[in-house]
Amino acid sequence: MAYDETKVVNVKALKDTASRIKTEYLAAISKAGHARFQKAETVPTAETAEDNVLYLVMNAETGHYDVYALIDGSVELLDDTTVSLEGYITEDDLAEALNGVGGGAVFTATKTDLAASDESIISAYFSGVGATVELKAGDMFVVVTTVDEVTYEVSTYRYDGENWVSITGNVDADKVILQDNITMAGNYTQFGNLTKNADGTATLNSKGKSVLGVLTEILSKRLQPGTPTQPSISGFNLSGAKAVEAGTSMAQASYTAGTLNPGSYQYGPETGVTASNWVVQRITNDGNEQIASVDAASLDAGTDNNGGAGFIIGDQGGENVVSSLRYKAIATHGAGVTADDNLGDDSSPAVSIAAGTKEKTTSAYTPFRNVFYGASTTKPTLDSAAIRALTPTGKAYAAGTLTINVPAGAQRVAIACIAGKPGVTKVINETAMNADVTSTFVQSSVNVEGAEGYTAVAYNVWVFEPAVPYENAATLKVTLG
Repeated sequence: MAYDETKVVNVKALKDTASRIKTEYLAAISKAGHARFQKAETVPTAETAEDNVLYLVMNAETGHYDVYALIDGSVELLDDTTVSLEGYITEDDLAEALNGVGGGAVFTATKTDLAASDESIISAYFSGVGATVELKAGDMFVVVTTVDEVTYEVSTYRYDGENWVSITGNVDADKVILQDNITMAGNYTQFGNLTKNADGTATLNSKGKSVLGVLTEILSKRLQPGTPTQPSISGFNLSGAKAVEAGTSMAQASYTAGTLNPGSYQYGPETGVTASNWVVQRITNDGNEQIASVDAASLDAGTDNNGGAGFIIGDQGGENVVSSLRYKAIATHGAGVTADDNLGDDSSPAVSIAAGTKEKTTSAYTPFRNVFYGASTTKPTLDSAAIRALTPTGKAYAAGTLTINVPAGAQRVAIACIAGKPGVTKVINETAMNADVTSTFVQSSVNVEGAEGYTAVAYNVWVFEPAVPYENAATLKVTLG
């Protein structure tokens, strides 16, 4: 309903003397049986007048309304308004005008069970009265907790138009302020975090602090967080990265997706760190080259084909040849939120993860030269092809032992190692009572190609060619220094 304040202003007794309306006037109306004003064209007769009605009749001479009421069977003039009541307010206008200055309804209920909540008491009350009560903002509800004739608490709630809001009763300990310091005395040395001499006293500086704050000071030791765990990149790798035989060609290299771990704080909360940009760099023996940049929270998987030329993993140079191939992801991220202390408050001094970048470098493709070994039933020219026809170790030279199974009829046994390595230091024939046959092997040098015809390099080759082919199979144990 629209509220016209001018109507209240025109009724001087209602606006200028609101306190009288609240106390004297409303009290008088209550005693009179809730009398009400009613505008009339003429003074009613005793037969037509109603009890508890104050009739307002315009006085043509004064220009104001006179007030009449039925008293002891006759209509009597009570007073004149001495003010124009043009546009007087209705009962609804009055109710609305008084709303907010204490004119709301007051409801009361008693709680007899300490375990019951005030909310359940209020709900049960209005469930009982059904739809007979129309709640308005400003209405009040008083819950009196009385058990075994003992009143424990009186709590008051105000209706805000949607919910009942507590205005008295339970008080947050954070809102109760202590007015004085507390003297610690007694035969003890420590209470919670507080200490004193056993036979002395000490002062707890509690003045001006809340009850909650003092209890927290006593029972909870505030600890500041340590150094944050920094964000890091996970999931970014170079697919298949390993050592491969020199000369191995690759049409393209593939890297996996990457994500940014946001880091962490000792006591929380979540850092809130996210990536805003990702850069991918190719790293080779020739330097670094950016191959991708994307503004995103995470990095998608990708490929690199070197502009369509691919790569050759090698140790002798050449077009599109690299001796090392790896990739680096660089994530740019924002700052984190402020870290909490152990009690859930902001750290002091403030601790947080600073904005910056994080990097991760993958493993690499690198080249190696195979060790070749074995026996043959023929004696082809001792060149690169003959050496590569032997069994490769599939890895770079390393000290250790090799086992060569020599078949019957074999005419040559050979071991080839890249020059510059110690190579063969001993050969034992395990099928001939572990005879040392090292001296029967003759060393020479042969240039041996890498994979796919890649540039040849010098190899040392140890060869044994018996005067007659092996009559029986033999097992040779070869030691590489």
